[in-house]
Amino acid sequence: MKFFFKVIILFLIVFNWRIPYVYNTAFFSMILVSLLYIFEYRRIPFTYFFQRYNAIILIGTVLVAFVIYIITIIHNTEVACNTQKRMWVELVMLWAVIYAMPYFVSDVKSDAFNEMSMVICCAFALQGMIHLTAFIYTPLGEYLFQMKGPGLMEKVLRSRYRVAKFRLYCLSGSVFVELVAAYGVAFILYFRLLLLDYTHSYFDRWKKYIILVFITIGTMLAGRTGFVGFGLGLLIWVYFSFNQILAFIKRNSYYIVNISLILVFSYLFILPSNKRQMFSEEVMPFAFEWYYNYRDYGKLTVASLEATEAQYFPLRDETLLKGHGVTVDGDVDYPHTDSGYMNNLIFGGIPYLFCLIIYQSLYFTRPISSAGARRGYYNRVDVALFLVLFLYIFMISYKTTAIGTLHTVMSLFIASGSAYLVQCAAREEEEEEYEE
Repeated sequence: MKFFFKVIILFLIVFNWRIPYVYNTAFFSMILVSLLYIFEYRRIPFTYFFQRYNAIILIGTVLVAFVIYIITIIHNTEVACNTQKRMWVELVMLWAVIYAMPYFVSDVKSDAFNEMSMVICCAFALQGMIHLTAFIYTPLGEYLFQMKGPGLMEKVLRSRYRVAKFRLYCLSGSVFVELVAAYGVAFILYFRLLLLDYTHSYFDRWKKYIILVFITIGTMLAGRTGFVGFGLGLLIWVYFSFNQILAFIKRNSYYIVNISLILVFSYLFILPSNKRQMFSEEVMPFAFEWYYNYRDYGKLTVASLEATEAQYFPLRDETLLKGHGVTVDGDVDYPHTDSGYMNNLIFGGIPYLFCLIIYQSLYFTRPISSAGARRGYYNRVDVALFLVLFLYIFMISYKTTAIGTLHTVMSLFIASGSAYLVQCAAREEEEEEYEE
């Protein structure tokens, strides 16, 4: 039951949608956690706010928000801009994660990172389950669609966006690239657990493949970008278990084959015919556009990626030096672009982008150094994991504004990094006690 509450709390923080009276679910999660603390611990602990890793990130978040404020002041542009508002939401989500950290790890400190990775994977599997249910049951899908707000609904209902409506059948305040980028992090953490042959009551035998199925379905319905994380996670798994791949397949073939048969049977005989047609004609071509383009035209291309390539263009020296204090949707004579790098440079120039890179490195410097300080197979795996996560956010920034400001992903990064440091400290204490 406690693990279930952990998943629900993380779900409320990461997917963070607006709710009446309490602003959003990140705030609501802090109310729930406070009640759990009072009834279980008889006190409200603030322990992990004083963990150096968390404190530095929180201070860094405030400093980045201050830098954004200064940039808007210098250029005399909108002070409460969208970028500033995103930093406020990010700070709230980071605060919620740190506040809930004692509940997440108190009973499993020596296994804190593995537990947190499991909680993250289950939260995204739950989101995938909700998204699939809403896709199949239209009234639920329409209800979740109505929750997204009139501005986003109008954008999606335009003629050229109509096919993407099912992407908003999710219980999340973040949609499109923001949501699927977070799915990519879940994929990477999942493959690490699979690589370590992690044992957990919810990650045993067939259950771990059910989790993978729902994370995959959620990614298919939400967007394609998450499959970048799938590829990176799979790469880590193959690299560190290359000599045991055949043994792994042989050991797990029973579960893999049976779950595959269940999926095929469900698709052919349980899924309603109209939904099966929609899945085959809209969802599959959307999720695996690269395959359909290769099959039909002989090219491994994705329309959105080609559109992003066209959104890179030369910038003036003035822009590179100090930016303009606005994004391209503001009063600036540049073409529209969704690229994260271009938007960062147009907003604050190279100094602002450099500031974001330094801030982003705060999430990974200590976990990487802690993992690299000790020898061993698992430590090498964790060094590779955090390096890949660091690389992943730069890859996502090619398509959207992500470095340091993609709050869904930042909340996962601080949860993973903080839990990993707790795990390292707990295991060091156990080793010292054993030596004594």
